[in-house]
Amino acid sequence: MKQTVNHFCRMMTEPFLERASYYHLLTIKKVRWRMVATKTTGRNLQKLIDLRCCPTEQYIRDRFKKDIFWKQEKTRLSRACSIEDDDLIERMLKRGIRAENVPALQMFPIAMAAWSSGSVSSQEAQAALQSVFPFELSGHTASVNLFRSWLEEKPDADLWQIWEDFVSARMQQIDLRHTQKIGRTIYKMAERVSLASGGFWGLGSVCREEQELLERIKQTFQLDQT
Repeated sequence: MKQTVNHFCRMMTEPFLERASYYHLLTIKKVRWRMVATKTTGRNLQKLIDLRCCPTEQYIRDRFKKDIFWKQEKTRLSRACSIEDDDLIERMLKRGIRAENVPALQMFPIAMAAWSSGSVSSQEAQAALQSVFPFELSGHTASVNLFRSWLEEKPDADLWQIWEDFVSARMQQIDLRHTQKIGRTIYKMAERVSLASGGFWGLGSVCREEQELLERIKQTFQLDQT
């Protein structure tokens, strides 16, 4: 009787155990597959991060060349205008001022005089160009091109501060009388451009913005001290 009962119990439990083992194996396989999939995804993601974060050899070479070029341009510009102020030289370079076109910076207020009315008329542009050609820009193609670009598109306001710092730095190296002579010439040119759109030269009127610009030139070159 006991053997019969044991046999009956085995018959009842064996199918259950087989099914339990089967589902257990399936669960283990799923877990392993997920672990493998997670590891694979993690490795691929890490590769993408490494590719984007680690600079390539070509990138390093290009960066090195740019740094060398930037230092060379700073040295050339510093020598061209006899200014050793590193911060000023960098600001000038960032605004497109190089050793070959730095003479245009001195004429910057003349270009701004043409913009004082809000836009540059053909008379103002013509007056501005006629004013600077006989001066230091004559024969400097790069400087003339930079000056023309200021008449075509209004320069950023920070160029005013760069111009003032440039003039101040130059005044420390050049005789004050000579600097003021240049300042008076620039003042007259800017005044002539300001009057250009008001009729015949010398017969027009100067608006408030134009008058403020002329006063700024006076203060920068210390023209009131003469």
